Amino acid sequence: MFVDESGTHGGSHAFVLGGIAIHERDARKLHKLLDNVVQKAVRGPNLNAEEFELHVSEMKNAKKPKQKTSKPQKVSNWALIPRPDRLALLEQAYGIIKDFRPTQPTLPMALFGVAVDANFRSGWRAAEREAFAYEVLLNKFDVMLKRNRSENGGDDLGLVIHDRRLVAERDIQAWTREWRRAAGTIGQLRNLADVPLFADSKATRLIQVADLVSYAIWRHYSPDPPKEDYIEHLWEVFDKKAEQMCGMVHYTPSYGSGTCTCRSCGGRLTAEAMKFA
Repeated sequence: MFVDESGTHGGSHAFVLGGIAIHERDARKLHKLLDNVVQKAVRGPNLNAEEFELHVSEMKNAKKPKQKTSKPQKVSNWALIPRPDRLALLEQAYGIIKDFRPTQPTLPMALFGVAVDANFRSGWRAAEREAFAYEVLLNKFDVMLKRNRSENGGDDLGLVIHDRRLVAERDIQAWTREWRRAAGTIGQLRNLADVPLFADSKATRLIQVADLVSYAIWRHYSPDPPKEDYIEHLWEVFDKKAEQMCGMVHYTPSYGSGTCTCRSCGGRLTAEAMKFA
C-alpha cells in the first residue's frame, strides 16, 4: 500500500490519509499507464516526463516565475504546461485509477482513506489525531490482507510505502511497531511484513496516486464545495466487503448526530442499523 497525507498545514479542516493497495503483479502495469499519459502531456525540447510529478495542488496552481524580482523563486515544472492541459491530465489520471483492472480479479486494486475532521475530539493534539488516523488506515489494510488470505488462500503479507515525512517518520514507525506487538485502540496488526517504509514521491507514480487519493478526500470534505470533486472517480474503488464500502472512513461529530450525508458515513450508518435489525 502506497500512502500520502493531506491537511498537515495549520488551520486545515481535516487531517487525511489516502492509500492505494495494489498487488505486486500490477504495480508496474499501473505505473506504466500513468507514465504514458504524463509523457503525452509533457511534450517539448528538454522536457523530461520523469521530472513532472502527479501532485494535484502543484498541477492546479503552478505559476510561471515573475520576470523581475530579487527574491529567489520556487518554480514548478508544471508552469511550463498550459493549465487546461494540466487539468485534463488530472482527469485522465483519475480515470485510469477508476478503470484499472487487475491481472488477477480476486486480488483487485483497492483504495483506502481516513479523514479526521479538525473538530472531531477537538481536545486532541495534532500528533494524537495523526496517530489515530494511521492506526485506522493500517488496520483497514491489515483486515483486507487477512480477508484476501481467507478467500483466496496463499500467505501474502502487506508492505506500506509512504511519501517522505522527515519530521514524522520515526513516530509512524514506532507507532506501527507497538501496534504489531499488541492491540491498540482498534486492533493488533498481524499481516504486515514490516513497519512502513518511506520514499520520495518523485521516484514512483504509485506514491503520486496516493497523493491523488488524499487530495480528493481532503477537498471533498472542505467547507467550500469543490468545483471539481475528484472523489467521484474513486468511490467505487475503495475497499469493499460484500459490496459494503469499508476502505474509506470519515470521523466527524456530524456522524453521531446522523447529519453527515457523505457516502462513507451513510454506509457506516446503514451497516450499524443492519446489525440491530
